[in-house]
Amino acid sequence: MKKRLGRGLDALFGEGVVSTDKNLDIEESKKEDIERIEEIDIDLIDLSENQPRKIFNEEDIEELADSIKSVGLIQPLVVQKKGDKYILIAGERRLRACKIAGVQKVKCIVKEFENPLEIALIENIQRKDLNPFEKALAFKRLMDEFGYTQEQLSKRLGISRSKVANTLRILNLGKKIIDLIIEGKISEGHAKVLLSIVDEDQREKLAQLVVEKNMSVRELESIIKSNDEKKEFEVESEVIREIEENLMKLFGLKVRIQKKRNRGKIEIEFSSDEELEKIISILMP
Repeated sequence: MKKRLGRGLDALFGEGVVSTDKNLDIEESKKEDIERIEEIDIDLIDLSENQPRKIFNEEDIEELADSIKSVGLIQPLVVQKKGDKYILIAGERRLRACKIAGVQKVKCIVKEFENPLEIALIENIQRKDLNPFEKALAFKRLMDEFGYTQEQLSKRLGISRSKVANTLRILNLGKKIIDLIIEGKISEGHAKVLLSIVDEDQREKLAQLVVEKNMSVRELESIIKSNDEKKEFEVESEVIREIEENLMKLFGLKVRIQKKRNRGKIEIEFSSDEELEKIISILMP
């Protein structure tokens, strides 16, 4: 029977995990879905080629390694048996730290998964330290390789459909901005605001400004709003200049339009009675 992960690590470490103790209850061992905890030689554990997370904070791993040296590995890794070796499903950061700490055997939950890639993707998505770009890639892989729609994926992960859609849009950002996201210089909030900019060059300039000025998401929104208002004013000014030129051709006189918000006035200059009569004749034929 196909079993799928519904609650991330809760499902991985939930019911069915049993000890390898010799006094294991016989009836418990007859359950259909039994997981076991084993001490496994660290050299027998291979990383999955499909690991969604690509970026690791080396400083954090060093700190975790120090902790493991002091108190040991508290949370087991999750692996799947493959021949004489094991494939890591969850816990690459912990595995890396164990290697740095010089640990020879690590505690692991050994379990069979029908779709280990799907499990690894969902488990990583639910972890807070996955960067926005990696999260977007994981979403896309789940949709491409397991046939999820955005609606199905949102239900599967327990998030809104708009959250799924907005995260996937991050993949549309240019390489320069994606690199800034991967480096942690731009947050997911910044990325979503930048997506409102159509012009790619302008988007990259704003992204660089965010980094240089250490701008918050709200400050970035304010700048974009200000730029939009400026563009709107420039477009309106261009329209008004065009109208002035057409009126000057019509009257053969200097015309000026003054406008503020929804109010304003049109001034037509004349320097003789003849020019005034010409204006009147045009306005009141």
